[in-house]
Amino acid sequence: MKLRTRLAVTLGLATISMLVLLGWAQSKFRSQVRIEALAEGAVHRMESGGRERCEADPGGWPGNHPRRRGRGTHRPGHPFAEPRVFAYDANLTSLNPNSPPFPKALAKQLEAGNRVATTRSFDRRRTQVAVRMPWDEGPCSIVLLRAKGPPSWFSGAVLMPAFLISIMVIIVSLLAAGPIVRRVRQLTEAVARIDKGIDQPIQVAGNDEIADLGRAFEQSRQTIQTHLETLREREAALRNYIANTTHDVMLPLSVLQGHLVSLQQRIEAGEALDAKAIVPSIEESQYLGSLLHNLNAAARLEADTGLGHRDPIDLNRLVERVVERHRPIAKRKQVALELAVPEHPVHFPGDLTLLEQALGNVVQNAVRYNHAGGHVAVVLDRSNETWSLRIVDDGPGIPEVDRARVLTPSFRGGDARTRHPHGMGLGLHIASDVAKRHGLTLTLSETEGGGLTVSFDHAAGARRDT
Repeated sequence: MKLRTRLAVTLGLATISMLVLLGWAQSKFRSQVRIEALAEGAVHRMESGGRERCEADPGGWPGNHPRRRGRGTHRPGHPFAEPRVFAYDANLTSLNPNSPPFPKALAKQLEAGNRVATTRSFDRRRTQVAVRMPWDEGPCSIVLLRAKGPPSWFSGAVLMPAFLISIMVIIVSLLAAGPIVRRVRQLTEAVARIDKGIDQPIQVAGNDEIADLGRAFEQSRQTIQTHLETLREREAALRNYIANTTHDVMLPLSVLQGHLVSLQQRIEAGEALDAKAIVPSIEESQYLGSLLHNLNAAARLEADTGLGHRDPIDLNRLVERVVERHRPIAKRKQVALELAVPEHPVHFPGDLTLLEQALGNVVQNAVRYNHAGGHVAVVLDRSNETWSLRIVDDGPGIPEVDRARVLTPSFRGGDARTRHPHGMGLGLHIASDVAKRHGLTLTLSETEGGGLTVSFDHAAGARRDT
């Protein structure tokens, strides 16, 4: 059943029930009022001269009644017929031959001490009322009245108005529920469009509960849309990570396998090997590890727009760890790697993993692309309000025309491409991205005398904990 029809039928049934209940209560009330009015009227009539006339002629009082029962003279404007009246003595005996036998049901009520006794016919159409007069002797001490009663509460006179009013309520409900149902249908259609992939806002006019429901659906739609966009971004980052990993790891892995196969063949041939024979394999394995770290960092940076957390970082210890980690590589390449840090530790709030990855990328590039006998220095300086972290090398450097572009992903300078043609160029791009997220400035400049200087600068007024 549709909402509109259900609402109309519910209101109609509620109206019928209410009107029937009111009709029943009204019928009971009118019946009681009618009985009390008849009793009071009978006493008043007898006290106003009726007793004298009745006792003067008990056999004929109050006059000969017509044979057709229930047909009396109507008073103008009165809805019921004039009641028929009969007089009885204390023993419930009447001297008028036209008087009916006194009803037993009324006799029992009077014997029980009631001043007024009443009963209704089986069809509830007639009412009999017996009233005990203020006096107990004489032929007119009890008066019996027979009158038409009000219509039964379960009759057409009571139920017909209820049904008519209910029909009117149903019609009005159908008309009034039209706009409500129309707005609910609009809300349903708007929500259904979401399942079809149609990205449209849910709009329901008004300022009532239906409009509130529409706004709640719209807020949920926006929340779900945000989550979906986040999932799409993460899925895209994951796809890129897998694609980049598969493509860029395969080549150095193949080179590493070639070196190992060559070593195996030379060992099987009984050739004597020196320490330098395994250097290419070590370099490729180190490059693979660096590549995987950079791919992981790139995927994390693509998936997140900010920093996941900020922790106090001891930059002195950070520099020392990165330098110590790359010293074995520098030693094999015959590159001198040195560091210089302030006497007192410099603390900075940030993401330790990302900062260490960024600094490691720059130091690794400085060592990898340098020549035998070259130098790399990592210098941390601090003033009162600022600090600067510089990685200085005397290697081939980067031409000024390429310095801005090397900070973008997948771009590598000409000399770098010559030395490692299978690299992705993620190192400096990751360093630049990490610097921006920490509010640092990354600059590339030429080292005096040749080479490259990479600087991470902390601006005055930026967040710092020393």
